[in-house]
Amino acid sequence: MAEYAAALAAFQRVTALAIEHHAALDTATRLMHAHAWVGGGATAFTTDLTGHRTRLQSSLSAAMRAMADLVVRQGGPNPAIPAVTTSPTGASAPAGAFRGIDPQAMATLASALDQAAHTLAPAGARLGSELTGHGLSAQPGHTLGQVAGWSAESSRDLRQRLSRIQRSVPWSTLPAGRAAYDLFGAHAPGSAQVRRLLNQIAAGDAGAVRALLAVQEKGQDTSLAARVNTWWHTLPEDSRLTTLAGFGNLNGLPATIRDQANRHWLSAEKARLTTELEKTAIDHPEHLGTWEKIANQLRRLNLIEQELQPRPGYPSPLLLAFDLTGNGRLIISWGNPDTADITVTNVSGLTSGLDAAHGDLERARALWRQAAVTGGGKSIASITWLGYDAPQIDPGLFDPGKSVAFQGAAAKGGAALASFTDGLRASHHPSSTARAVVIGHSYGSLTSGHAATLRPGRLADDLILVGSPGVGVNHASELGLDPKHVWVGEAGGDPVTTLGSFGADPGDDSFGAHRFPVGREVYTAAHSSYWDAGSTSLRNMGRLINGQYDHLTMPRPGSGQPQLLMPEIDPALARKPNR
Repeated sequence: MAEYAAALAAFQRVTALAIEHHAALDTATRLMHAHAWVGGGATAFTTDLTGHRTRLQSSLSAAMRAMADLVVRQGGPNPAIPAVTTSPTGASAPAGAFRGIDPQAMATLASALDQAAHTLAPAGARLGSELTGHGLSAQPGHTLGQVAGWSAESSRDLRQRLSRIQRSVPWSTLPAGRAAYDLFGAHAPGSAQVRRLLNQIAAGDAGAVRALLAVQEKGQDTSLAARVNTWWHTLPEDSRLTTLAGFGNLNGLPATIRDQANRHWLSAEKARLTTELEKTAIDHPEHLGTWEKIANQLRRLNLIEQELQPRPGYPSPLLLAFDLTGNGRLIISWGNPDTADITVTNVSGLTSGLDAAHGDLERARALWRQAAVTGGGKSIASITWLGYDAPQIDPGLFDPGKSVAFQGAAAKGGAALASFTDGLRASHHPSSTARAVVIGHSYGSLTSGHAATLRPGRLADDLILVGSPGVGVNHASELGLDPKHVWVGEAGGDPVTTLGSFGADPGDDSFGAHRFPVGREVYTAAHSSYWDAGSTSLRNMGRLINGQYDHLTMPRPGSGQPQLLMPEIDPALARKPNR
């Protein structure tokens, strides 16, 4: 009977210890479940934390089971073993493209892990002593000690990282990317290639910039921009290089740094090409082609410089990217996208490119003005995104990878656009209210559609499609957004909207998007009329950019006169030509 009584007393002590400590990691687990949405190392850390919590509770259960079996062997009844497994849950991922996290929650996480370490270490020693004192394996006690050690190490690492980040972050909220790849950087999975290239860039290797831009262009690595942003902020200030060719084109860098780097590169390229042009003789026909090529590149640089001139009444333009190869690339923002309450990215289609950028820049400015007028004081950043080789009216019409009749150019452009919006998210100051909008026009709507499918739920808060020939899907829900945030504008008389070349017609009710009022124009002008000053379409796009969905206006009644090739009929009642 004495052996039974001793075994029962030991079982009761082990059970009390298990009840006291089985939830030691529950607070930390709840906090991480609520913040794992930031991705990167946070996801891996959550998995690791959950695994240690499972080991803790399994070890306590095993210890009670072993002591219960001892009670039975000593002639007693099988004692009831209380359940010590829990299922803590956290909040779902918050909405908002630019949402950050509360550093106080992360400080609480570190404290919870520290508390677990301080309580589990002695608890593990007591448990091991109880088990070995009755001839049983001390492994459950050893496991508690290991969990305590992991908790202590994790707490120290988090505190050190959080303290360093808070010294460099001027906001009360931590950017999600910094949390994903800096705060939880020790757990972040990553590409060895990206790490190597970033290290080479930090050492001044311009070739590594070109290689990383090639990775960026593919749009496959959804974490690349956040990694670049984190890398930039962790560099010592005296080693931040902004003079490397193409450096400012890296998505994830702060917008002002991109502008500074690209303006420097533009000036350097202009000086280099000017010198080359002066050295190139044109006294022989074989040299003429080289001279013309250099002169054309200089003409493009001069065009960019002209477009960067300040415009009265508008914010200073930021040069986010440029490239002279191919059709040329140019990305300019009117307003700082890192601090804007609303960021709108404008994606153009057929014949767009560096040489024809003036019209696209005027459209971006028109949208900025319209959104600012009705925005109630909100800050707006309106971006002209000419970041891909859009189809042209040239021999490329017969190349499936370049032609407007195929999706090849849109697929490549969509990948680049997705990567660009990753950068907007990574560099934006944390905000739970800031909005992102993407507007795709003509073939650019197809490009935007491809980008949306690559970043479901992350490309934008609202997707606006105007003059669209189709976006590559058959229903708005396939774009990764709630269909109520997919908006379609079709001007009466716009021939492109009748093509239906790429999936279902976005303007049909069956597509599931919202139609917004636009108006009607003559057949030859309708496709480019969406930004006309004072037009219904421009006013309504400004409202949509601001999220003022219940303030859309109807067009003024038309003249009632028939129009060339397109009779004047009520657009709301008209059925599109049967394809």
